[in-house]
Amino acid sequence: MRAGRRGCRNPCGGGIQSVSAAEITLLSNGDSVYVGGVALTGSTESPAYATTDTSGNVITKGATAANCNIMWDGSTLTLNGAKIKGDTSSEPFYMPVGIYVFDDSGNVSLKIALEGVNEIFESSHGIWVYSPDNGGNASLSIEGGGSLNASGYQYGILVQSNSNNATLNIQGADVEAEVTSVAGQGVTVQAGSSSSASLTVDGGSLTATGGSNSGLGILFYGPSSPENINLTVSNNAFVRANGGIASGTNEDQAVTTGGTGIVFNGKVGTVYGSVTLQDDLTVGKDESLTLAENASLSAGGHNVIVDGGTVDDSIKNSLSESVKYTPSITTTSLPGGTVGTVYSQTLTATGSGTITWSLAEGSSMPDGLTLNSNGTITGTPSTAGTNAFTVTAKNAYGDDSKQLTLTIGTAANVPVESVSLTPSTLALEAGKSGTLTAA
Repeated sequence: MRAGRRGCRNPCGGGIQSVSAAEITLLSNGDSVYVGGVALTGSTESPAYATTDTSGNVITKGATAANCNIMWDGSTLTLNGAKIKGDTSSEPFYMPVGIYVFDDSGNVSLKIALEGVNEIFESSHGIWVYSPDNGGNASLSIEGGGSLNASGYQYGILVQSNSNNATLNIQGADVEAEVTSVAGQGVTVQAGSSSSASLTVDGGSLTATGGSNSGLGILFYGPSSPENINLTVSNNAFVRANGGIASGTNEDQAVTTGGTGIVFNGKVGTVYGSVTLQDDLTVGKDESLTLAENASLSAGGHNVIVDGGTVDDSIKNSLSESVKYTPSITTTSLPGGTVGTVYSQTLTATGSGTITWSLAEGSSMPDGLTLNSNGTITGTPSTAGTNAFTVTAKNAYGDDSKQLTLTIGTAANVPVESVSLTPSTLALEAGKSGTLTAA
């Protein structure tokens, strides 16, 4: 696995990059993996060790098996609480890549084992596994009980073979791949035109987020036949592709999806096979969750939390009390009040279980009024005027906030019809005084 120089066929962020064999040969570096721009060369008999500092710099000096959080043994890169920053150098081109491997004359394969919480940030590519035009297959495997957030301004994760098969396999790990710029794909799997591009998530999860303006969550690029493009989930895996899933040069080919798990293609979530929830699942605003043909969903002691989205009736019926709803405030306006007159009004909201109410930070009620935790506004207003304030309704599954306006008017001017005195009579001796109270 060696390093090479990059050229870009698609500057707008697709999966298209090419390196000439001549340039690769000049930058040949043996069986090395580049981590934060630092070459690690190791074997089973003599692994390479590194640590990361608080800024994300990769340091080999003084790193041992006892104190390292990065280890490379020639086939497996182990990360244990590593925080990796791409190098600030632009040349050689692989320096700003978080983790990079390649082979220009054969298969290139990298296995990453995760322990603890790991992060790749401020990089061009979070992870790039590359086999160029005269190379072989490219494959990346991420496994273990830890987690990894791999971000880059061009790619989150790129597995690229320009002429053969490309495979990304996630097993049991929780992986996030995101693009920090306006374009580019969270995950790109690129293969040759007559080869296959595949992504498998076996247990664990993958959250892939494209660029904020035009990026896809997951892109399969290269194969001319849709049959050679596959997304497979198994063992109750969870995949969320923010920005959607697409394939092909024009991003218009079908992506075959199946197995046992849940896949969100943008806002559309689908359950495949017989799935048991491993954690609570939130269906957010404008999102939907449905069952594929012959699929089923079991709660497994967890909940489907509906937060502005929808779930189909079959899921509602099968999960019953395990479908929970966050609050949604239904009060749209408030009747006005009057200075000196007792006021009482109850706010309303839909949602599961007990809903408690409060004022948002920085908001205040009209003088003399109080918002109670049960949603009632009570008290006697003491100051006229119009007040805008924000209320929050919260339950065990989420919250909702809304700004409301309440107008307090002045007391009406009522003409006096009669006056009574207390006492009604008063007898006084010379030099004495008394008090009469008028009503």
